[in-house]
Amino acid sequence: MRTRRGTLSGRLGAGAALVALAAVGTGCDDETGDAPLPERITARPAAPPPLPEPSPPGTPPRTASGAPGAAEPGCPASGVRVGTGTTEAAMGLRAMGLTLRNCGTKPFEVNGYPAVEVLGERHEKLDVTVRRGSSVDSSAVPSTFVLAPGGQARASVVWRNTVTRTDVVATNGAYVRVVPGSGAAAQTVAPADGGPLDLGNTGTLEVTPWKPDA
Repeated sequence: MRTRRGTLSGRLGAGAALVALAAVGTGCDDETGDAPLPERITARPAAPPPLPEPSPPGTPPRTASGAPGAAEPGCPASGVRVGTGTTEAAMGLRAMGLTLRNCGTKPFEVNGYPAVEVLGERHEKLDVTVRRGSSVDSSAVPSTFVLAPGGQARASVVWRNTVTRTDVVATNGAYVRVVPGSGAAAQTVAPADGGPLDLGNTGTLEVTPWKPDA
């Protein structure tokens, strides 16, 4: 009886071990098992973007629009644009700056003084005497220079708001018509601060010569 009990116990132990080994074998999934292994994917680094081709020597720089040497939007046919500054006033004296910017693609020759006329609210020409040179800035000397694309020059118009006669109506200009140079069309501009050009009844306007920006 003791021998049979030992044999039966040994058989039960061996059977349990076989079941445990089967369970372990079923749960494993290594390179020696029957189940397929997951496919291994190796990430490849992205190729760098191609470098831009260098421009040939002498190629003009491109603007934001992509066109080489393009003129600024709204640039007049002459290639230059006239602008105005605000009016500075002190004890009846008035001064307003004029600007001339080369907004085109070609150099522009500037010579001496701008040609200026004073206009009314309906763009009618007013009876105003324009004098070259100013008693306020006698050091300004007219000159001839070339304004390169993107360059700018300045001049000033000066007047006095003086009323000396009660029988003469005071003159108030709303615009100035400026011819920037020979062969260029006149451009009509208003004071940057809205004006007016309060000339009193002197009927006189002084203009300084064009001077390139430093």
